[in-house]
Order: sequence, then C-alpha cells, then structure tokens
Amino acid sequence: MRKIHLRAQATIGNVGPGYDIFALSLENPCDEIKIGLNDTNKIVIKVIGDNQSIPVLIDENTAGLAISELLSRKNISIGVSLEIIKKMPSGCGLGTTGASAAACVFGLNKLLDLNLSDNEMIDIARIGEVASGGSPHADNVAASLLGGFVLIKSYHPVEVLKLDIPEFPIVLAIMKKSQRTTRGFITYDIGEEKLKEQIAHCSTVIHSIHTKDIEEFGKAISIDYIAEPVRGAKIPEYHKKKRKILDAGALGFNISGGGSSVFSVCSENKIDEIADLMENEFALYSNFIEVIKTKTSNIGIREI
Repeated sequence: MRKIHLRAQATIGNVGPGYDIFALSLENPCDEIKIGLNDTNKIVIKVIGDNQSIPVLIDENTAGLAISELLSRKNISIGVSLEIIKKMPSGCGLGTTGASAAACVFGLNKLLDLNLSDNEMIDIARIGEVASGGSPHADNVAASLLGGFVLIKSYHPVEVLKLDIPEFPIVLAIMKKSQRTTRGFITYDIGEEKLKEQIAHCSTVIHSIHTKDIEEFGKAISIDYIAEPVRGAKIPEYHKKKRKILDAGALGFNISGGGSSVFSVCSENKIDEIADLMENEFALYSNFIEVIKTKTSNIGIREI
C-alpha cells in the first residue's frame, strides 16, 4: 500500500472550561488529506483549493512537522507526498491544523504498518501544533483522530480517554482570528474561587456526557475563566452577543478552541433560530465567514 486518502473533521478544543484538556469532534466541516510514499526521502506538501496562505515548508506546517517527527522517532527514511484538500477555513479555532497533523500520522501508521497505539499517534501528531500555536497541545489532534469527546488524562506521558458523546446539535459562527494566536496572553492566575468553579464545571461536563444531559452540558461549557476572557476580548461585543444568544434559547455558548469562531449548543427544535440569530449578530464582524449547523460526532479520521 503506497497511497491513502483520508477525511479529517473539525474539532472544538477546550470545550469551555477544559483548557488544553477537552475537545470534541464535529460531523462537519472537514478537510481531505492524500498521502503517498516514494523513494525521494523528501517531504513535499501541496495545498489544493483555497490555500489560505497555508505554509508548505515542513517546519512551518503542522502536518509537515508531524510527518518529520514520526519519521525521526522511528528512524525511517522515505519520501512522503502530501496533498491537503481544503474544505474548511483555517485560523478560526476549528482544529484544522490538528486535523492535518493527526491525519498524516494516522495515514503513515497504516501505510508503513507501524502498529502505533492511539496515544503514540496523538503524542507524535501534537508536535505539529507547534507550527501554528507554539505549543504541542494534544486536545484537537486527539479529538480529530479518535472522534467523540476526548479528555487528556496526562501529558507526561500522553494518555487520552475517549468518551462517546451524545449527538448534540452545534451551531458554529466561523470567524478568522485577528492575530495568529492569543495563547501568550492567557494568564492562569484566576484566584482560588474561580479555580474551584472551573474545576467544578469540568467535572460537570464529564457527568453530563455520561448522563446524556444536553442542558447540563450547555451550562457547564458556558463558563471559562482562563481562555474566554482573553479570546472574547478580541470579538466585538462578545459578552453582549453571548447573553443574547443564551437568552434566545441556546443551552450553551463559548469560543471554539483558539477562536475567533464561537459555538452554541442547542436543542434540535432551536437550531434554525439560533443559527439565524448568530448570523445576524456576527455577520457585520469583518472576520466573519459563515454560520454552519452541525452536530457532535463519534467518528474520527477515516479513509475515503
């Protein structure tokens, strides 16, 4: 087997209070990844479609870094041709960089018959995230690879737990980041009371998935004292718009990953109303792209 064609879907990182620890997989949108092996001993990256100024140099591309890391760790000399077929916008907090990195590790694991465990693949793929955000966080690559809802149990060593998540409707307002990353502005000095509340909401997120309680899930993901204050400040009238959308019947609302995209959790009978409201609220924002109605998914990266 010398070629593989994969589908890699968007993910929501952090999922409210779970900074760099939680992520969930979405049914849509997605990118496609084509990987081929050759005898050149070179990694060549192409972006097909709207390239969105995505870098193709190995050290500047998340997929390129992940491929390089895998070949180095396993002491493999082989050429790899990579085509990233863009069907979703990058730089919006949808985990697209993690999806590309995870898909490449997943594909090479199959092509090279490496028999890597899920945790090994995630640990390699997360190195690719250094190219986009400067930090090898594992939440997005794990959710893309495995599907469902993921919990990073440990970073040393990387150990990930996947939970099957109920099919919760999700509405995304997709918006470009105003800057490459806000990670460097995030502070962890939130005080004892907020820290306790953050931990409590993390616990509630897990409980709501086990009990399949969408209302409890929505409330729990709406609170975040770590990333939301920094990333929300980059979105005009963010807190006012959030309050309006929750008052209209959304069960939960927060920022998707590194932003600036935002997401709502809602009941099936509210999805059209919430989607229309989110479009009205964010369409005038200069970085706005579109609103997408989707849902959570337990399916990870798969072959086409």
